[in-house]
Amino acid sequence: MARPSSDLATFRKTFSKAKNIAILTGAGVSAESGVPTFRGAGGYWRKWEAQQLATPEAFSRNPSRVWEFYHYRREVMLTKDPNPAHLAIAECEERLIKQGRNVTVITQNIDELHLRAGSKNILELHGK
Repeated sequence: MARPSSDLATFRKTFSKAKNIAILTGAGVSAESGVPTFRGAGGYWRKWEAQQLATPEAFSRNPSRVWEFYHYRREVMLTKDPNPAHLAIAECEERLIKQGRNVTVITQNIDELHLRAGSKNILELHGK
């Protein structure tokens, strides 16, 4: 099995021919906007781990705590803006679409920062 190449010239040549492009992002892109991540240093809300609260089981045990947690997250998001990475992705998407190429931004972030930055074709997927 051949090792993936890190040759930038080869990548550019291959990329220039691509008609369908997926851009994948995760928590790190929104962390730069100050969004607390579920698994990072900001992954706690009060004394609970965020990833433990964001489950059907946690909701079954204590629905009001989970509702309060998500209310807090929504309030935090009102203070956050897209950062240069979100903007660069949206600009890249726009440029590639003008070339007749299909671009999909696939992200685990459900914070709408890609949308607010100007990306159009976004799949927000979040879960275990």
